[in-house]
Amino acid sequence: MSAILLTVVVLLSAVPTVAELPAQELALPRQVTEGSWLNLRLQVLGLSLSYPAYRVSVALTDSDRVGFEFWMSTGMAKHLSEEGRDETERILSYHAKGIQNRVADLLREEFSTLWPSYDSRLDFDGDFMTAGTDLDAPPQRWARWREEALEWSWRP
Repeated sequence: MSAILLTVVVLLSAVPTVAELPAQELALPRQVTEGSWLNLRLQVLGLSLSYPAYRVSVALTDSDRVGFEFWMSTGMAKHLSEEGRDETERILSYHAKGIQNRVADLLREEFSTLWPSYDSRLDFDGDFMTAGTDLDAPPQRWARWREEALEWSWRP
């Protein structure tokens, strides 16, 4: 039986495979809506803003706003809970404003038709989240960023 398997493997490994995507396929044009393109660019932006201590996701919401979720690691959440409310609010606000500024830069530079009507107070919000205290516990929302201000959901 092993001789048969070895023969099959040898025969299949001798068959050449294509290791490149065909250039003519990659050159085909594709129609993409402004919303789909914006959503993709926001998702890539979120990935670029993520670090080992936290993960940021940015996307269009169901109400056509730009929304973010800032997922803190348990280590970061523990550290922030020891810092006190004022310092934690300063740090979370710093992150929210930074994400908000990067979204505004993206819209201004790449979405000239959307930029004039974008109002960060109304069109941008987000949530600061962390894992639950137990394995089966649901995630905890620490705070929301709405109208350029932090609203606490939990007291660190």
